[in-house]
Amino acid sequence: MHIDGKGEAPQWASTELATHSPLTRLPVILSQVHDKAAQQLKQQLQVLFDNADKALFEMADKARSNAQQSLFFEAMRDLRLKRKNIERGFLYRLFKAFITLTQPTATEPTLLGKGLFPTVCSLLGDDVARAQAVNSMVSRVLIRDHRALCHLTTRFNTLSWMRLDEQSNPLGPAMLCEYFLQAERDQGVDIKVKLITLQLFEHYLLRHTGHLYADANQLLIATGVLPNLCAITSDYPQDVPASGAYASQLVGQLFEYISGDRNLSPSLKKLIAQVQQPILRIAQMDQNFFSSDSHPARRLLNLMAQAAIGWDASLDCENDPLHACIEHVVQQLAAHSGSSPEALETVLQNFLVFTHAQRARVEVLELSISDDLCASPQQVPTEPFTGMDEQDHLGLLLVSQLRIGSWIEIKDGQGICQRCKLIAIVEPEGRYVFVNRSGIRVEEKTRGELIAQLRCGAIELLDEGLLFDRALASVIHSLAH
Repeated sequence: MHIDGKGEAPQWASTELATHSPLTRLPVILSQVHDKAAQQLKQQLQVLFDNADKALFEMADKARSNAQQSLFFEAMRDLRLKRKNIERGFLYRLFKAFITLTQPTATEPTLLGKGLFPTVCSLLGDDVARAQAVNSMVSRVLIRDHRALCHLTTRFNTLSWMRLDEQSNPLGPAMLCEYFLQAERDQGVDIKVKLITLQLFEHYLLRHTGHLYADANQLLIATGVLPNLCAITSDYPQDVPASGAYASQLVGQLFEYISGDRNLSPSLKKLIAQVQQPILRIAQMDQNFFSSDSHPARRLLNLMAQAAIGWDASLDCENDPLHACIEHVVQQLAAHSGSSPEALETVLQNFLVFTHAQRARVEVLELSISDDLCASPQQVPTEPFTGMDEQDHLGLLLVSQLRIGSWIEIKDGQGICQRCKLIAIVEPEGRYVFVNRSGIRVEEKTRGELIAQLRCGAIELLDEGLLFDRALASVIHSLAH
């Protein structure tokens, strides 16, 4: 597929796009990134299908029975007929994901976040073996290419109207898998063939995502999108020696910051406090700990904080699966000698697989809520913003920072805190719909209510930035001054 410099939709996609969004053009910056990525992915898909044909032929040759052999030959013929449509479906979904980075339709009531980024989590209803295979594939990419993908996501967020993360990044491994599986599903590809093509998909596409992310980041840097992002992270090792007494002091300051971070629940702070000494051992023995933001120990701290951001007073520590999982990770870190990065990688990958499954269950509920909102929109006039004072303007500014996926903390009259995530903004009514960490709808507020509660402190926005990176930046700033 080719999208020219104007970012126009390909002819075969224009009709379907028109039914989803009025936008058939991408901004030049996103168009350049999309075009380059689409070109690379199309070439890799062609290599994949060439090798799928070969793989199926070899399997047919080694088949133990005539029935098995016939099955493989039939699959080979079927895939030959469908490969072009699968390629088109994949590239169309890639383009549509980029389109959703721009802005929602203004011609009809808009539900922001309504199934815009179907992730690997939607595989729950499919074959378990396939879901497990995809989870493992995604985890391997996240471990290997975390830094480049994180930088790309951060840059995309400066251009996107909704908050992205590694799962919803249109070039992230979860989304790439989703494009491929959905395209195969549309063509009725047999489940056994899907498992074979998934292995090839990892080999010929996902193993090369490092080049994909490097090229995308370079294009964005060349157009002035956060050009100093890499330089900021690469400055850390110059300012932070990681050995001896100084490492002990530095780790102590990091955990002091973490203990005072209002974005973390008391339950999580209690768990994380237990890994201070193991983290110190790792920092003293591994010189890459402070300099590499993809270090598995750092990533574990970041991922635990992200996974538990929804913990509040309602948390049942004894029966919550995520609490039990994080507690197990803490125990593994406490037992870690500090000299085996491979062991940490295993802990990290297992935690990623668990959190992907958790996210899957929650997203099923969130999508159901979004579907219900779309089916029965409540048409009420948008609240006028007249006679606003300075505090009202401050509240409006805070509301404007809310994006799909943003977490907030609501305090009631007794000081009890409830945490919830924004999953939809219904326009033109200006309704904001929130769910708790389990994906259950718990709050719905108008724009006016949010402005009033944000300005008086009854609602606070939670910082979802990487915990370790926030702490390290704060400590370095303190040392510099």
